[in-house]
Amino acid sequence: MRSRSRIISIVLVLFFIVGCAGVRMSNQEQYHNALGIWYDTGMQFKRYYSIADPALQEKWDGEFRPMLIKAKNILNIWYVHLYDSQDVTGDIEDWKQIKNDLLFYIATQMKGKETG
Repeated sequence: MRSRSRIISIVLVLFFIVGCAGVRMSNQEQYHNALGIWYDTGMQFKRYYSIADPALQEKWDGEFRPMLIKAKNILNIWYVHLYDSQDVTGDIEDWKQIKNDLLFYIATQMKGKETG
Protein backbone atom coordinates (compact mmCIF):
# COMPACT_ATOMS: atom_id res chain seq x y z
CA MET A 1 0.00 0.00 0.00
CA ARG A 2 2.80 2.41 0.88
CA SER A 3 4.45 1.65 -2.44
CA ARG A 4 1.25 2.59 -4.26
CA SER A 5 1.06 5.82 -2.26
CA ARG A 6 4.66 6.65 -3.17
CA ILE A 7 4.02 6.00 -6.86
CA ILE A 8 0.86 8.12 -6.80
CA SER A 9 2.77 10.97 -5.11
CA ILE A 10 5.54 10.85 -7.69
CA VAL A 11 3.06 10.67 -10.58
CA LEU A 12 1.16 13.69 -9.22
CA VAL A 13 4.36 15.71 -8.94
CA LEU A 14 5.33 14.71 -12.49
CA PHE A 15 1.87 15.61 -13.83
CA PHE A 16 2.17 18.99 -12.17
CA ILE A 17 5.63 19.54 -13.62
CA VAL A 18 4.63 18.38 -17.12
CA GLY A 19 1.34 20.27 -16.94
CA CYS A 20 3.21 23.47 -16.24
CA ALA A 21 5.73 22.85 -19.02
CA GLY A 22 3.53 24.53 -21.63
CA VAL A 23 2.73 27.51 -19.42
CA ARG A 24 5.25 30.29 -19.22
CA MET A 25 5.72 31.15 -15.57
CA SER A 26 7.58 34.13 -14.24
CA ASN A 27 10.80 33.54 -12.35
CA GLN A 28 8.93 34.32 -9.13
CA GLU A 29 6.17 31.81 -9.95
CA GLN A 30 8.79 29.19 -10.79
CA TYR A 31 10.49 29.90 -7.46
CA HIS A 32 7.26 29.47 -5.49
CA ASN A 33 6.51 26.25 -7.39
CA ALA A 34 10.00 24.95 -6.59
CA LEU A 35 9.62 25.92 -2.93
CA GLY A 36 6.37 23.93 -2.78
CA ILE A 37 8.03 20.89 -4.32
CA TRP A 38 10.90 21.17 -1.83
CA TYR A 39 8.44 21.38 1.07
CA ASP A 40 6.38 18.42 -0.17
CA THR A 41 9.54 16.38 -0.67
CA GLY A 42 10.62 17.16 2.89
CA MET A 43 7.24 16.11 4.24
CA GLN A 44 7.42 12.87 2.25
CA PHE A 45 10.88 12.24 3.68
CA LYS A 46 9.62 12.86 7.23
CA ARG A 47 6.86 10.29 6.70
CA TYR A 48 9.22 7.59 5.42
CA TYR A 49 11.82 8.45 8.05
CA SER A 50 9.32 8.07 10.89
CA ILE A 51 8.60 4.44 9.94
CA ALA A 52 12.10 3.39 8.92
CA ASP A 53 14.33 1.27 11.10
CA PRO A 54 17.38 2.93 12.71
CA ALA A 55 19.81 1.60 10.09
CA LEU A 56 17.80 3.17 7.27
CA GLN A 57 17.43 6.40 9.21
CA GLU A 58 21.20 6.58 9.59
CA LYS A 59 21.68 5.89 5.87
CA TRP A 60 19.14 8.56 4.89
CA ASP A 61 20.70 11.05 7.33
CA GLY A 62 23.97 10.63 5.45
CA GLU A 63 22.61 10.46 1.90
CA PHE A 64 19.23 12.19 1.59
CA ARG A 65 19.18 14.85 4.28
CA PRO A 66 22.26 16.62 2.78
CA MET A 67 20.47 16.76 -0.59
CA LEU A 68 17.45 18.41 1.08
CA ILE A 69 19.75 20.96 2.70
CA LYS A 70 21.53 21.60 -0.61
CA ALA A 71 18.16 22.08 -2.32
CA LYS A 72 17.11 24.62 0.31
CA ASN A 73 20.40 26.48 -0.09
CA ILE A 74 19.83 26.64 -3.86
CA LEU A 75 16.33 28.00 -3.25
CA ASN A 76 17.70 30.59 -0.80
CA ILE A 77 20.20 31.84 -3.39
CA TRP A 78 17.50 31.89 -6.07
CA TYR A 79 15.28 33.96 -3.75
CA VAL A 80 18.03 36.53 -3.23
CA HIS A 81 18.68 36.72 -6.97
CA LEU A 82 14.98 37.31 -7.65
CA TYR A 83 15.11 40.56 -5.72
CA ASP A 84 18.59 41.84 -6.56
CA SER A 85 17.94 41.69 -10.33
CA GLN A 86 20.58 39.03 -11.01
CA ASP A 87 20.03 36.37 -13.64
CA VAL A 88 18.34 33.31 -12.10
CA THR A 89 18.90 30.93 -15.02
CA GLY A 90 21.72 29.14 -13.19
CA ASP A 91 19.65 28.93 -10.02
CA ILE A 92 16.78 27.35 -11.95
CA GLU A 93 19.10 24.82 -13.57
CA ASP A 94 20.70 23.99 -10.20
CA TRP A 95 17.22 23.51 -8.73
CA LYS A 96 16.11 21.21 -11.58
CA GLN A 97 19.14 18.99 -11.05
CA ILE A 98 18.77 18.66 -7.28
CA LYS A 99 14.99 18.21 -7.60
CA ASN A 100 15.55 15.31 -9.98
CA ASP A 101 18.11 13.82 -7.59
CA LEU A 102 15.68 14.11 -4.66
CA LEU A 103 12.79 12.52 -6.54
CA PHE A 104 14.98 9.74 -7.88
CA TYR A 105 16.29 8.98 -4.40
CA ILE A 106 12.78 8.81 -2.95
CA ALA A 107 11.62 6.55 -5.77
CA THR A 108 14.55 4.16 -5.49
CA GLN A 109 15.78 4.25 -1.89
CA MET A 110 12.90 5.01 0.45
CA LYS A 111 11.86 1.55 1.54
CA GLY A 112 10.97 1.65 5.22
CA LYS A 113 8.77 -0.63 7.28
CA GLU A 114 5.11 -0.86 6.31
CA THR A 115 2.62 0.68 8.68
CA GLY A 116 -0.71 -0.68 9.77
